[in-house]
Amino acid sequence: MKRRAWIHPDQAKAGKPIGVPLNDEAVEVIRRQIGEPQTHVFVRNGEPLECLDNVQWKGACKRAGIKDFRFHHLRHTWVSWHVRNGTPLQTLMKMGGWHSLEIRINRIG
Repeated sequence: MKRRAWIHPDQAKAGKPIGVPLNDEAVEVIRRQIGEPQTHVFVRNGEPLECLDNVQWKGACKRAGIKDFRFHHLRHTWVSWHVRNGTPLQTLMKMGGWHSLEIRINRIG
């Protein structure tokens, strides 16, 4: 069974859908978070969240003692973990929805 979380085209930089593979642990975490309606993981007052709420994100980071951290930084972490674990770059390129292997190096913090 291929379990994926889908990034919709209107939310992806390249304007194409991205299927992100999920391992057993990720599937279990998501299953525990599913709210009402059952089709969405992230809900507030029973209504699906349609976009990232920056106020809530900043509040969560503050409560966790994390400074100067953007949601997009999670993508950098995801890529780094894959590279360290030997995911082939062509595979990573497809998983991330990139059109080329050209990589921009950004310093965080």
